[in-house]
Amino acid sequence: MDFCIEDTRKRPHPGLKELIKDEIITLEQAKDWLRTIYEIRFFEEKVFDLLGQNIIKGASHLYAGEEAVAVGSIAAIERGDVIGSTHRGHGHCGAIGNKYTDSEEDRQNHWNAMMAELMGKETGYCKGRGGSMHIAEVEKQNNLGSTGIVGGNQPSAVGAALAEKYKKTGRVVLSFFGDGSTNCGSFHESMNMASTLKVPLVAIIENNLYGMSVPYSGSEIEGTRKASNITDIAERCYAYNVPAMIVDGQDVVAVYLAVSSAVKWARVENQMTIIEAKTYRWYGHSRSDPRAYRTKAEEKAWHDRDPIIVLREKLLADSLCTEQQLDEIKDKAFNTIETATKFGIDSPWPNPADLTKDVYVEETYEASLIESEKATSAKVMEATTAFQNALAQATGKTKKESTEQAKAVVKSQFGMDVMTIAQAVSAAQAEELRRDENVIVMGEDVGLYGGAYQATRGLLAEFGTDKVIDTAISEAAIAGAAVGAALRGLRPVAEIMYVDFVTIAMDQLVHVGAYNRYMFGGKAKVPMVLRTEGGVGRCIAAHHSESLEAWLMHPPGLYVVMPSTPYDAKGLLKAAIRSDNPVVFIEHKATYGQFGPVPEGDYIIPLGVADIKRPGKDATIVSYSRMAMYSLEAAKVLAEQHGIDAEVIDVRTLKPLDIKTIAESVRKTGRLVTVSEGFCTCGAGREISGQFMEYEFDDGSHGFDYLDSAPVNLAAADVPPPMSEPLEIASIPGVDKIVEAVKAIV
Repeated sequence: MDFCIEDTRKRPHPGLKELIKDEIITLEQAKDWLRTIYEIRFFEEKVFDLLGQNIIKGASHLYAGEEAVAVGSIAAIERGDVIGSTHRGHGHCGAIGNKYTDSEEDRQNHWNAMMAELMGKETGYCKGRGGSMHIAEVEKQNNLGSTGIVGGNQPSAVGAALAEKYKKTGRVVLSFFGDGSTNCGSFHESMNMASTLKVPLVAIIENNLYGMSVPYSGSEIEGTRKASNITDIAERCYAYNVPAMIVDGQDVVAVYLAVSSAVKWARVENQMTIIEAKTYRWYGHSRSDPRAYRTKAEEKAWHDRDPIIVLREKLLADSLCTEQQLDEIKDKAFNTIETATKFGIDSPWPNPADLTKDVYVEETYEASLIESEKATSAKVMEATTAFQNALAQATGKTKKESTEQAKAVVKSQFGMDVMTIAQAVSAAQAEELRRDENVIVMGEDVGLYGGAYQATRGLLAEFGTDKVIDTAISEAAIAGAAVGAALRGLRPVAEIMYVDFVTIAMDQLVHVGAYNRYMFGGKAKVPMVLRTEGGVGRCIAAHHSESLEAWLMHPPGLYVVMPSTPYDAKGLLKAAIRSDNPVVFIEHKATYGQFGPVPEGDYIIPLGVADIKRPGKDATIVSYSRMAMYSLEAAKVLAEQHGIDAEVIDVRTLKPLDIKTIAESVRKTGRLVTVSEGFCTCGAGREISGQFMEYEFDDGSHGFDYLDSAPVNLAAADVPPPMSEPLEIASIPGVDKIVEAVKAIV
């Protein structure tokens, strides 16, 4: 191994007087550390009391006893550096907030906002939407936010560090997390990604010895087990070949010196360090925890080394302060928290009228763009028909020759190129990479391999490894890193090879990405795209063939986009990359080779605008992705063989859904058929039908009023996608099923 573990507890540290003499710190800094520790302690004691009075509600995980870790670590960074916090994040928020104050008034306002947030008040940092486990000022203090999911904050910290490295800012990221999270998969994925990508991260493990009630490495209490067979978590650094340190987490000076060293290494070398701070929480996991898993003797031993006692003794030992001066610091901190408590109690509640505000970044498109896109789409459909006719009449000796002949016809008549969906997806990414230096592409096999379906082919050669980043097979880390990079100003396009694998990344995608803006008071943007593909068609069975778009439609905060043609794929993906909201972009594996005309030049297709791909008057077929193509084929059969004129709507964006276009169509036709490849139960079709039934027109009537027959929802059978081709075909709606469904209701 290139690196080893440095146990800083085994060597003497310079005294405060020596550090001040060498101008490493100032006396005022040391005194401020003590004041901040006191403020965090009094804050936590007050929160414990207010929880008992039901003035503060919900879960609250107190940081008392661990203050030296947050205070010493944050003292070692500069304004502009970044931190990622946890569910036990009051100390981190308190310390970083103090770092950004320039006056006593600023400091008081900081603690006011913290206390108001825990009380759920409008004046809180997150406007009462985050509370204890999600307390952070993400806008002004470079705090990525805190998460209530153990280990959930680690991948985003890696992404943030990747962004700082990419932008060459010289900033570092501190990622705080507890010992419990080091047994989660997100820990391994994140540490491995950080080490292989060489990002400026300092991973700070706050080892308070217990993950809720389970001892990390053992307890003498009968009936307890242990979470790990190692005592020092820092030993895991050997798996990532990075340096590690063990530090006394009760000594703010020791923490400061260790983190300062790691921060310097990160700034200069763009590499991570793992720091394990041995510390202890005074309270249980939460207020209801009786702490039956640890002894009174153990608690006393740690209380004897209270971070307050340790720092006070240092200041007294070097004759830097008197007892009276230290008590004055204590009293000032106490008064700050008392004032903050009164502020929180007196603050107003959030207005329920603002309940749905800031779930998304509001996006609007000029009416002229929407109208011009409709005209372009109609022209593309005309060109598509011309291509199909030309291909049918082509005289090439091979399929490739015939295709080239048909392409030439379209180019001559319409001035459009003909390409596959895979080529369109790759072209969209290339254009956005050229247009915006903050766009990056990352994921499994996106580089030299060009993507499993060649949807990133050629990007590495043009843009290099800084902008096109191959990662390990680590879906949670990929999604979470994309979130973190987006929070720090990049526009990442992260690829998950199959939508089936998104299930592994759902915590990062939903809890860290989709909820971020709302949870932290509307102060953040997460402009990222998660590209993936789904659907049957290649006989690769249940774990590589699902259509899980309904899962992704469910949580608030996400956009869900599914293209059906090369034209749509390119325009929608470019719009998704430019969006300030997190977008899941799902292609269909069976359509990557599908040819279609694509206009020349730069264009986007507005998100949330459906496309009427075939006008009609007898029935409305609503679909998306490959099923939109099946629906067009079915409409052709219905018209030519049964005299039924069906209108086909491709929603393109499942969320936001253009229900207005659907409603106006069904108002005209009186009949609605939805076609989806996702499972029927709780599926997209059911959602579309439900929204239509409730849709209110300008005259007060509703969608239900215009139905001449019950809506029909065609979807995949409620079975895991089978491998055998006949079963696979039978599991989803086909053209014949669509035809029969429309015939039955017309």
